[in-house]
Amino acid sequence: MIFVTHMETTPNPNALKYVLNETILEDGICQFSAAEEATDDLARACFAVEGVVSIFYRDNYITITKNDSADWFEIEMTIKDEINNRVEAIEFKAQAVPEINFGEKQTLVFEIDDILDETIRPGLAMDGGGVDIIDLSDEMVLSVRYQGACGSCPSSTTGTLMAIENILQEQFDPRITVQIANHTY
Repeated sequence: MIFVTHMETTPNPNALKYVLNETILEDGICQFSAAEEATDDLARACFAVEGVVSIFYRDNYITITKNDSADWFEIEMTIKDEINNRVEAIEFKAQAVPEINFGEKQTLVFEIDDILDETIRPGLAMDGGGVDIIDLSDEMVLSVRYQGACGSCPSSTTGTLMAIENILQEQFDPRITVQIANHTY
């Protein structure tokens, strides 16, 4: 039986990480940013809780993000109950990620991806989120998209973004700059 063992706060005050006793996704992620995107009963039930704006499945946790007006005290146990009542019946599938063609920069993007896997992504996953590479310009501007709790976290636009940039400047290329992508794929 799969169930929520505990809940963890994240650096994003509007996101709560519900940790499960079993892995639900071996690889990949599944994220819903609106109720209309929900493809399973669990996501639909969570979106039915007033204030829920995003749902993120990964490894052995589910991150729920709420809007500013919702109060965790009022909704966190309702969400926990929905997860516990529905998680067992869901066949979790990672979302297909469209292959982005980085052309002649593909090797560089693989190198950056490896650095992010080693240095940044484990910490973001602990906080209920993640990061994807969206683009690398000829001017060495890396565009990223945050996932889960990181998507609306105040520190993702400042401290985390600067940390990514500093690590990549140190381990990859001192000319690289990092920005949040203004589009999704």
